[in-house]
Amino acid sequence: MSGIKSSGKMRYFQIRIMPEQGKHLPGHLITKYFTKLEMINGTGVVDSLPSCIVKVEHEGLDIDGITNELQESLIIDKILLEGDNFAYLKVKTPGPIQRIIAAEDEAWIMPPTYLSRENGFFMTIHGTPKGLKRVKDKLEILVPKKMDMRISKIIIGDWMSAPNLPERRTLVIQTAVDMGYYSAPRRCNQNDIAGVLGLKQGTVAEHLQNAESVIINSWSQQMALSEPTNSK
Repeated sequence: MSGIKSSGKMRYFQIRIMPEQGKHLPGHLITKYFTKLEMINGTGVVDSLPSCIVKVEHEGLDIDGITNELQESLIIDKILLEGDNFAYLKVKTPGPIQRIIAAEDEAWIMPPTYLSRENGFFMTIHGTPKGLKRVKDKLEILVPKKMDMRISKIIIGDWMSAPNLPERRTLVIQTAVDMGYYSAPRRCNQNDIAGVLGLKQGTVAEHLQNAESVIINSWSQQMALSEPTNSK
């Protein structure tokens, strides 16, 4: 397993835990009900527990009927949107891996992060070299079997932090991404997104336009800050 060199710059690493490696972890129970759980956006820490919006996929399930069975691994606070075989949920994640990272001031979970019945657990963690080192050491104790861990190069201008968006706007733009609105060529239009979310096309257009404006302006500002200042 590779080490993390201290450089004073932001870095990230990604871990993969295969299903057979994580059977002793509470999160393994999630795959009993959902074929896939994907983190969409973090929403902070609530009652000392990490909170986030996730998309779940299932094979026909009454989500309200399983909330009590998942308390140790997934606390469902609210169903934001529900379809035949998927749902967007606001949840808290009390599992030990999430608690380790939530307790670390210099590391945090970011997308892409997901749990899959077939492919196991994949997580992206951003932070300082020291923060990531502390998280890495604790994870190796929690999951003693060898994990697939990939450590990034230094994060400078090639990584930009995502701006915070309101929950509904985040949901609209993430749905647009999932449905292929930003693919080339596009695989859906705004009416398709509106139909999935139960919104008017004009509402979807407004959310997308506002979100795109925030994201592009944030990108531009961060690029400007990351450019070196010429000294005389």
